Amino acid sequence: MEVLTSKRFEFSAAHRYWNPEWSAERNIEVFGKCTNSHGHGHNYVLEVTVAGAVDPVTGMVINVSELKRIVGRVLEGFDHKHLNEDTPYFRDCQPTTENIVQVLWSLIAPELPAGVRLHRLRLYETADIFADFYGGATANFGRNYQFSAAHRLDSPQLSPAENTELYGKCNNLKGHGHDYRFEVTVEGPVERETGMVINLVELDAAVRPLLDELDHTHLDLQHAFFVERPSTAEHVVAYLWQRLAAALGLRLRWIKLWETPNNIFEYGVHEP
Repeated sequence: MEVLTSKRFEFSAAHRYWNPEWSAERNIEVFGKCTNSHGHGHNYVLEVTVAGAVDPVTGMVINVSELKRIVGRVLEGFDHKHLNEDTPYFRDCQPTTENIVQVLWSLIAPELPAGVRLHRLRLYETADIFADFYGGATANFGRNYQFSAAHRLDSPQLSPAENTELYGKCNNLKGHGHDYRFEVTVEGPVERETGMVINLVELDAAVRPLLDELDHTHLDLQHAFFVERPSTAEHVVAYLWQRLAAALGLRLRWIKLWETPNNIFEYGVHEP
């Protein structure tokens, strides 16, 4: 049986998006501020997940110190660099999060010891924007969003006494609320011209109507979906999926919802 082991790393780098085959107007239309001729930068966070059997002698999949050495050596070529100018990897492709994570995979995976395989790389460009790669023909791109809403847990199939017993304070007649945060992950091939699975502008445009609909509302009193079902986080994440699947189609892969920092719910096609 395999065990997954993850460790986070950080590096700082600059980059610029520019397709020399396009006009300046087209570049600005697609890449916006990222076309700045001097570049811009990020504090990247790389989450490395490896898989393997537990060694019966050491009790480890891999010594974390060894993983740190392997990944650290790779990241030396990226840390405090301008990715377009100081590395050889982005001469013919955009240094997008999706492309960077694939390059890092190609450099880290061969260095792992026998019996240990690279399961996933997740690269955060910002705290809210990330890309996942599992070594296949597609990559994942994700972003976090937030809305604030009130609700009351009350099932129309239960009596008032049963609702009170089941939901406790969450059955308060006037309701209560949360700052909901959810993570949307889409999957697809990385386009050669843009280096993206999906343009962030397109993803934001798909999610924006949903945020406008839900933010600063009462879920039970203002949304038909929750009239006949309790507004549990399980139903909320299913509703998010329903709405976004209609907008994003088969590219939508996974939604992760935080009702509170401690209560987390996930829904998708298959487990990431």
